[in-house]
Amino acid sequence: MRLADDRRGRVPFALVAVLLLVGSAAVVATDRPRRYETPAVDRVVGETVAAAQTALRQAAVVAARESAANPVVAPVDTPYGRVVNDSSPFRDALRIRASLLARSYLSRIGERRGDVVSSVSLPPVRSPADLRAAKRRVSVERAGPNGTALRVRFRGVTVRAKRDGRVIAERRVSPVVTVASPALALHDRVAAFERALNAGPLDGGLGRRLAIQLYALAWARGYAQYAGAPVENVVANRHVEVATNAGALAVQRETLGATASGGERAVLGAAARVAATDLLAASGVDARWTDAVVAAVRGASSSTGAHRPVRSDGHEGPEPVSVRVNHTADRALVDVLGTREASRLSTAVDRGYSVDARLFVRARRTGGSTTGATGATGTTAIDPGGNWTLVDRRRRTSRRVLPGGGSAPVRVPTGWRAFERYDRRVVVTHTTVSRWRRGAARRVTRRTRTERHAVSIALAGRHSPDSRAPRVGVAGVYERGGPLDGPNLAGVPAAARRRLVASRGGPDALARRAVRGTLDREPVRLAGARPDGLRAWLRRDLVALHRRVRSTAVALPRGAVATYGVNPSTRLAARLRVRRAELLDAPTRYAGVADKVRVAVRRAYLDRVLARLDERAAARDRTRGNLNEALDGTGIGSLDRLRAVRAVGGGPSPVERPPPDRGLGGPLALAVETEPAYLRLDPVARERLGVAGRGTVTPLDARNTNLFTLPYGDAADAVTRGLLGSERVSLRTAALILRAERRATGGRGDRDLRRAVSASTDRVRDRMATVLAAAGVGVTDETPGAVVDRGLSRWRTPAGRALAVTNGSAIRAVVAVTPGVSDAERAALAARLEVAVSETLASPSARPPETAVAGSVGVVRAAVREGATRAAEYGVNRTLSRFNRTFDAIFVGLPVAPVPGYWYATLNVWDVHARGTYERLVVRSRRGASGVAYVRDGGLVRLDVDGDGARERLGRAERVAFETRVPVAVVVPPGRRGVGDLDGDADERSPGYG
Repeated sequence: MRLADDRRGRVPFALVAVLLLVGSAAVVATDRPRRYETPAVDRVVGETVAAAQTALRQAAVVAARESAANPVVAPVDTPYGRVVNDSSPFRDALRIRASLLARSYLSRIGERRGDVVSSVSLPPVRSPADLRAAKRRVSVERAGPNGTALRVRFRGVTVRAKRDGRVIAERRVSPVVTVASPALALHDRVAAFERALNAGPLDGGLGRRLAIQLYALAWARGYAQYAGAPVENVVANRHVEVATNAGALAVQRETLGATASGGERAVLGAAARVAATDLLAASGVDARWTDAVVAAVRGASSSTGAHRPVRSDGHEGPEPVSVRVNHTADRALVDVLGTREASRLSTAVDRGYSVDARLFVRARRTGGSTTGATGATGTTAIDPGGNWTLVDRRRRTSRRVLPGGGSAPVRVPTGWRAFERYDRRVVVTHTTVSRWRRGAARRVTRRTRTERHAVSIALAGRHSPDSRAPRVGVAGVYERGGPLDGPNLAGVPAAARRRLVASRGGPDALARRAVRGTLDREPVRLAGARPDGLRAWLRRDLVALHRRVRSTAVALPRGAVATYGVNPSTRLAARLRVRRAELLDAPTRYAGVADKVRVAVRRAYLDRVLARLDERAAARDRTRGNLNEALDGTGIGSLDRLRAVRAVGGGPSPVERPPPDRGLGGPLALAVETEPAYLRLDPVARERLGVAGRGTVTPLDARNTNLFTLPYGDAADAVTRGLLGSERVSLRTAALILRAERRATGGRGDRDLRRAVSASTDRVRDRMATVLAAAGVGVTDETPGAVVDRGLSRWRTPAGRALAVTNGSAIRAVVAVTPGVSDAERAALAARLEVAVSETLASPSARPPETAVAGSVGVVRAAVREGATRAAEYGVNRTLSRFNRTFDAIFVGLPVAPVPGYWYATLNVWDVHARGTYERLVVRSRRGASGVAYVRDGGLVRLDVDGDGARERLGRAERVAFETRVPVAVVVPPGRRGVGDLDGDADERSPGYG
């Protein structure tokens, strides 16, 4: 029996037979060689092969259509299911279907020419091993332009010719058929769609699109909140729902080449509802930021365009932050000033007005002679010879100093200056007298040896040997003049003469000691007289330098600073090192000793600033490590990943280029259907989706966690404690909560929290009084403590006073009312107070315990929720005033590198986790007569493999599901309320999450 050929691509059978014989047919010998006995055998075999080709083509078309309708995506653990390979289950199932259909179709083929009958067959399948062999006999691949067709190769097809029941010819062929079915292409596209849905923000796909949309929304709403709009939740799950669906549609368009019917309409409708919800809370507020929200929401469904973070003033991108040396300069100033008895300034003065004085000596022998005589014989020998016995011998040396010296004066080393020189001649006479005895006879012998020495002595001094100032020479160093018309070191040469010459007997005595080798040449340290007003002059100069250094700034991207992508202290240190020579202001020659001391003090100050900046940079690196550890604990990863995602979120949306759909057999003419078309967070009845089963499903689950919400609440607990390392809160945080509670409750506040805040503030107040006492304040009737109290008197409440001491305004107020302090001294006093307050605020004694704050946090949260509810229900204008009073009292977010009075920026992070499932996804192609539909509905795929009438389980058509996670970081300038969720729900979960 002959199967009908494919009407759409009819090929002459003779030509097909020739092609098969020449190209793709393999002839395999049987057990015994056979020869065709007549031309009729050749003809019948050729016609059979051609018929087989047609049957195999039909088998490939049907196998592709059925495999697409029931795709095996995940094999099951059954004997036949284990034949399907985990790495390519769809292809394996397609090969199995093609092999089984090919055997069925081939079994119907037969040709007869006279008494010659032909047949074609494939081995039967009766076991899993047979099925594995059948699968291996078939290979599939994409073919044609753009890979939208299907090429199938069948191996081991056996053609036999018989006469009278005896096999007279046998041939094995491996036909290759190419059909226009896009089944394999559709599967690959859906697989690409699923991979893109599960891609993270750094991998493209849904993750990247979700990052882009959420960053646009979060920045717009975050800056709106910072600017004063009553934004309760910066990132809510309603935003995640819209952005996820918009991103999924974009991924459909990019990978499948079409989008689900009704999907874009549903996204735009949901976006409008979300925008309306967001805008309701902003009624009566400057609406510039709302345009950004609407644009971001609408842009979520657009396939083009770029979304960058939006500032509250409507411009793209956050402005850079100008980071200054600020507090580090204050600490360095305090380091240098110290106390009057012990400070780097005093050390610089001592070194600048010090001179090392010493004697340099050159003594050399210029000649000598020896004479001798005996008392009896007159001989010159000291030993009389014979049997004389020495009775006594005495030696005597005399040194006579004469004026004048040699022609080679002593050399004074570089860096030393000779005050005076002394040249002397020293004559040294050595006399030896010996007494001898021989019996009763006595004899005396005498010998005289004379040495002549030339001695050159220099009294020299070396100015400020330990000074840190560059050695460029000092004009008139030993003469009066220069800054302050000071004495410089004019009196040092005379002091050196008294100390090293006169007190040792004068030049002659020094010459004698030099010849004897007993002259003390060690230097002595002498101090010059200091001019009146020197310290005040140096302090004024130092304060002026301090102002310049304090204002030194570098402009850095605020986001990079807030996410620790750049170390501002390192950049500031590099900037100061470049400007060091300019700031040091060292002349080519000092105008006087005071000028050199001025430069030395400046150098000591700059060294301390750089050392402090290096310490600050190291501390920031440690904080970065702590924050990395905390972020890793939340599952976000690291700061590097956060910055990378932030860069993706601030970049342009990817351009979607759907894959080409034209190929063999014409265009694919794709249509996509999903159930549901729009993934909602709320439960949906299965019957509404038109899928099997009862009950409800939640197509989309979402969770977004705000890391730094109301202080020490929800998910922020672990992060903040990891950073602070204690069970205490900052005084600023406690004061903000106290103030918020008072406003929320109409003036009432928790008594325990009020006492804790007041106690911590008192510790700071006492430390400020100590600083004033050390500065000499209190010599009048007013004590240092009274001065501090007078400065703090403008703040009436415990919360107000606490905030004043933490933001630096209390320091300025106290300095302003301190009596008897000059303008220059006020700057130094302010720096001392800044350092003292900073150190005190960092100590546990000035940090209220968490237990004192916990109860008030709940009260504030309740008040915020109540205000938000009333704003939504009764209109914003009626409740906005009270709502904002409570709202403004709250600070959320993580201040980056906070110090009294300033910080770099405020950072907050949302960890957004979305996962969804399409209960049913169908991708249809109208190519061909009946087209192809690829269906993923989670159904079980069964197939009668062994022909027993029962269908065996091969696998499942798993639903298209996805899961992605995106961290969203928002950075706002310092101050105000910060940025973050204020409704107390830092961990927002949809109904189906978990």
